[in-house]
Amino acid sequence: MTEPSRLAQIEADLAHAAQIRRQHTDLTRRLSTEQAHVQLLDKQVEELRDRLADEAKDVDALESFSPTRIWATLRGSRTDDLDRERAERDAASYAVAEAEARRDAAHRNAESVQAQLNGLGDVDDIHSRALAAKEQWALTNDPALAASLEDIARQRGALIAARKETAEAYAAGKAASTLVEQAVEVLGKAESWSTFDTFLGGGLVTDMMKYNRMDEATDLLHRADVALGDFSRELADVGIAAIGGVQVDGMTRTFDVFFDNIFSDLAVRSRIQEAGRRAETASKAVRQALQQLEKTSRDIAGQLGELDARRDHLLSG
Repeated sequence: MTEPSRLAQIEADLAHAAQIRRQHTDLTRRLSTEQAHVQLLDKQVEELRDRLADEAKDVDALESFSPTRIWATLRGSRTDDLDRERAERDAASYAVAEAEARRDAAHRNAESVQAQLNGLGDVDDIHSRALAAKEQWALTNDPALAASLEDIARQRGALIAARKETAEAYAAGKAASTLVEQAVEVLGKAESWSTFDTFLGGGLVTDMMKYNRMDEATDLLHRADVALGDFSRELADVGIAAIGGVQVDGMTRTFDVFFDNIFSDLAVRSRIQEAGRRAETASKAVRQALQQLEKTSRDIAGQLGELDARRDHLLSG
């Protein structure tokens, strides 16, 4: 195949890819509308079926040996009441049938649109292959276009790497956030037990409960520190300031075991409060960093979209 013929075929493939992408967009929008219509009609059918069931019960009450029939007979209106209820039941039955017919037609329309979408095939893959063919042709036949495409490729590569680092940092931040929030919760419980022990008198039960709270809080603080360290390292990769740890020293049983008095209890309570404040601060910092990462991720997605549109325009032109 000659170069002009090859280029003509490439351009025809690009035109076809653009055409089916437009069809895909239009059909996707139409399918969404059809599906919403189906959902609405499904709801209407259910409501009308409920109404029909109620009307059928009224008829049954007049046809069967029931208080309703006895009362209507005594009033001399059973025949008229029964005719009216049967008419209302029949009307409700007709409404159900009509609604079901509309619903079934909507279902068929949605299925038809879905079939048309499926018939288009993988439009993104078709488009990508058409662009790749044009790009390959440009590398040997259009130096200016090739240079522009190489510049776009370099920028995309850098953005894709940044997107990966941002995603890794976000995952580390979510893990750190979970641990820090748990530490905040447990420290609040530990403080309440410390307050009870200090001002209302301790004892074996309260001491053990406080120890358990402090052990749990200390373990969470250690784990949160490790997670925050991981998060800070990931943040450094994306150029965001690190977040400090939350550990406090001296949170041991030494105070209660050897100095079981109000001063040592107050000291432990003070340390718990300090740990709680630091955990709250760390939690706020993690949330802010995660928000910043979300914004960075959106910005990267936007820039990649712009580069893809620019490449598409160059290759389709």
